[in-house]
Amino acid sequence: MLLNLVMDFIAGDLPPHMLLLQFLYSLIALLLVFPVHEFAHGFVAHLMGDDTAKYQGRLTLNPLAHIDLFGFLLLLFFGFGWAKPVQIDSRYFKNRRLGTICTAAAGPLSNVIFCFITYLIYGILMSISVQHGIVWLGVLSLLFLYMATYNATFAVFNLIPVPPLDGSKILGEMLPLKLRFQYYNLERYSSFIFIALIIVMNRTGFVSILSEGLLALFTPIVYAITGGLLG
Repeated sequence: MLLNLVMDFIAGDLPPHMLLLQFLYSLIALLLVFPVHEFAHGFVAHLMGDDTAKYQGRLTLNPLAHIDLFGFLLLLFFGFGWAKPVQIDSRYFKNRRLGTICTAAAGPLSNVIFCFITYLIYGILMSISVQHGIVWLGVLSLLFLYMATYNATFAVFNLIPVPPLDGSKILGEMLPLKLRFQYYNLERYSSFIFIALIIVMNRTGFVSILSEGLLALFTPIVYAITGGLLG
């Protein structure tokens, strides 16, 4: 997170050009990554019969359509925040429960797919840079590593099954009817739960551990592909 980098800069442990470079990487990566997540929610909802996101202009990868400024700044500096939620009306789904599950799962799944793609691009660019001594290509490759890391973080964080995260909607629709209503009643406390969750995640590093685990799963595949292409 940028806050840690700023503290390192103030302490004299990080030169100004590295602080600026990592700030730009984080900014560009976020502007490219979080619209994919929100677009995926809206697009799958559209496929399942709900055009609410379409009518609201949210079926786009333009980050301006999805930015919540405060949530974005929190993401940029603290590593946890939010985008403007895509509104879904499950009454329009042909199958309400299936539509809700698929729509909720679409965001994290899109991040997993995007994570693999950006991690693969990072591996290819870094391999070419190392083998041919192209320094600027190695610098550019780090942008894709940032994107892969943010994608992994978005995916695992949003799958946590507590309101208002996507995982809560997936779990909620899988519960028996009686338990489902009781579970969804927790949404009235979603703001408090979300703040508490962010505090716990920051203190424990739980999401970082899981996101690093996701990247670790992709590492042998990326290595095999880059080795085959460049070896």
